[in-house]
Amino acid sequence: MDEHTLAEVERAGTQFNAVTAMTVDRANALTAESVERRDSGQPPRRLEGIPFAIKDVIDLVGYPTTMGSNVRSDAPAANSAPVVDRLEAAGAIPVAKTNCQEYSYGILGDESAFGRVVNPVDAALCTAGSSSGSAALVAAGVVQLALGTDTAGSVRVPAACQGVLGFKPTFGVVPVDGVFPLSQSFDTVGLFASDLGVLTAAFDVIAGAGSGDGRGSSAHTIDVSLFADDGDRARDLLKSVPELTITSANGPALDELLDDLAPIYDYIRLYEAFEVHRDLFAERAADYQPGVAKKVEAGRGLEQAEYRTQLDALAELRERSLSVFGGTDLLLTPAIDGPVVRWDEIDSGTAAKFMRYSMPFNVLGWPALTIPLPGAGAGEGPQAVQLVGRPGSDRDLLAFASRLG
Repeated sequence: MDEHTLAEVERAGTQFNAVTAMTVDRANALTAESVERRDSGQPPRRLEGIPFAIKDVIDLVGYPTTMGSNVRSDAPAANSAPVVDRLEAAGAIPVAKTNCQEYSYGILGDESAFGRVVNPVDAALCTAGSSSGSAALVAAGVVQLALGTDTAGSVRVPAACQGVLGFKPTFGVVPVDGVFPLSQSFDTVGLFASDLGVLTAAFDVIAGAGSGDGRGSSAHTIDVSLFADDGDRARDLLKSVPELTITSANGPALDELLDDLAPIYDYIRLYEAFEVHRDLFAERAADYQPGVAKKVEAGRGLEQAEYRTQLDALAELRERSLSVFGGTDLLLTPAIDGPVVRWDEIDSGTAAKFMRYSMPFNVLGWPALTIPLPGAGAGEGPQAVQLVGRPGSDRDLLAFASRLG
């Protein structure tokens, strides 16, 4: 990795409070390996030389994983997470660990031991979280690619607030080993990128072999259901795809499904997060960020029997959702409910608005891509839509997105 790129990442990391550690030693070692491969005549790998950033809940060998928290060990990770290994094996170069909401627990991105990340689009605007630093480095233009995690929108919502692409794959397609968990029933490693081609290549790499091939949806009439119309600019995205049928996804069956989502998500997430933090929290509750501590505490006393009941309800809901959406290929939704809010405008309802259109697809486990919209007016802030596919249709979704205007 050239010194200029590393200097630019460090500069942006400081300017936007987006970096917890520069990974210069690792970057230099892998750059030397890349140069040696080139000089020996080996063909370039799929992501050769592309710098990427890593949310600091994901292990990178030789560097601490801070989780954005004072409640941590500063011992370096003994191994990298498989997603990192796979990107490196494809030639990508890790350049930084990124600041995030403490332990990924919160959609606003307002609580980290390192302070909150600054939005490169407008410092007055909320970054969202939890993967705020990864989004910021892509938004600042210093990396093309970054890793985040998404449990209720923690990749897609920061992508919407900071004007970049953000992708949550189908639940279970990408390994989460070496990633500190929030709620294992919903946790997904996701990607930020400035270019859809890079994002698609990176998804292929981290999903690995056997993750399913696209069915070639471009070869037949595509049905896209609009789950709330996001205006003319959203519809303009679809004009470049002629073989398109647009229908409305609003209806009693969908409304009933969405009504059933939130309580299942809330119980399972609260229970699982408390179990993850039980021992740490018992010893160091006072060292957590205040809002995160309240969230962890909210899971205390939940019953295992009810948790198992909710897991059964989740499995039933995921099965039922297939019949509700079975007649359509893709959904197009707003990315968030309303505009990107300013930090000083956050109120008790902001988190719910941020998660309104993202959390349901963590519950269902479906792949979803945040796509920034061009042409926002002065003072409007970033605007984005979310493209959602059926489970396992990740490659079809990304292929369709590549055709949008």
